Amino acid sequence: MTGTGGSVDEKTVTKNSGRLTALDGLRGLAAVVVLLHHSLYTNPDFPGAPGGGHAPVGSPMWWISYTPLKLATAGVESVIVFFVLSGLVVTLPVVRRRGFDWVAYFPRRVVRLMVPVTASVLLAAAWVAAIPQVSTQPSGTWLSNSSTPNFSWEYIVKAVDLLGGDGQINNPLWSLRWELAFSLLLPVFAIAALAVRKWWIGGLAVSCALTWLGARAGSAELEYLPAFFVGAVIAVRLDVVRNAAARINRRWFRHPLWALLTVGSALLLIAPWLVGPSVGQLPELDAVLKGLVPLAAAGLVVAALGWTPLRVVFESRPFQFLGAISFSLYLVHVPIIIFSTYLFADQAWYVPLLFAIPVAVLVAVAFTWLIEKRSHGWSKAAGAWASARYQAWFGPEEDASERSGARAEARESASADR
Repeated sequence: MTGTGGSVDEKTVTKNSGRLTALDGLRGLAAVVVLLHHSLYTNPDFPGAPGGGHAPVGSPMWWISYTPLKLATAGVESVIVFFVLSGLVVTLPVVRRRGFDWVAYFPRRVVRLMVPVTASVLLAAAWVAAIPQVSTQPSGTWLSNSSTPNFSWEYIVKAVDLLGGDGQINNPLWSLRWELAFSLLLPVFAIAALAVRKWWIGGLAVSCALTWLGARAGSAELEYLPAFFVGAVIAVRLDVVRNAAARINRRWFRHPLWALLTVGSALLLIAPWLVGPSVGQLPELDAVLKGLVPLAAAGLVVAALGWTPLRVVFESRPFQFLGAISFSLYLVHVPIIIFSTYLFADQAWYVPLLFAIPVAVLVAVAFTWLIEKRSHGWSKAAGAWASARYQAWFGPEEDASERSGARAEARESASADR
């Protein structure tokens, strides 16, 4: 969840306890929430949807939007969870390994992101071209905005261009822009996180303040990038977090305390929705609550790592399966939803979703196997090649046998990862 490994789905290895598998499960849950979020966006009455959906008090849409049930469709908030997870898992190797190979990192990371992104764009183009996308909904709704009635090859180029293009044919790519930006700025984030290691509370406070400022001023950079820094702060203090969790887990009040953290973080994540429709009339309060969303996401991450019952749930097979396909599901689901909406255009709004959701999961499974897993191997090979070239050109002199052995080791590593 990379959104992010790739973006939202980097697998994490720690020195003392193996992979943080619970975070894979959390990422899988967040991906499902995003899927449901976009599914309900096809209904223009869904609150929060572009075009200003309205739900009468007491209606089903009201209940799933302005009560804790919102957690099931809190798509934008789940993307912030992805960002915090990416900040944690991408920064962790930097602060854990002495002599981190930056030469290998950049091509490895770019390949790891761009191969699945490019493949998802080509797949999205196929879904768009498969059926005319002429929306019958009013202009300004999510479906109208996300449809592409006059498709041409230029949309493919714009979608692949994460930094300067647009994701018209594959809406979720907006978040990959920030994943890529964070990846390229990782040295800055890592140094800043290390600098506030002892003053981590201040670091989190500054992150929330910048997020608030971004939400208030309409600056996407300020609203989204601080979430990655929150994850980076967790990375530099991960041992402290886990030691504190171990101490808490020896106390009688461990379950009430962890439950309080989990429930409190979950409710804080959707706090603007719990205020109700009137929060739109209180822009200052809305911005303040949005500024606290990265902190809420961090609370969920810490709870997933520290609370044994929650960790067991996220490490279960269903959640691990969702975690394994989370990045692929995130990349492929929206074009399938839109295609299904037009395929069943004469049916009730929810009928296309009965087709789209299982198809999206099946396509994500295939995409994971065909594209994403192979991108791991290709990214490692690209990083090993770049590192070897750098050593050959700028590194200390070494004999031919040592260079040959290094190349063979890099090939074996890339092959094994496939």
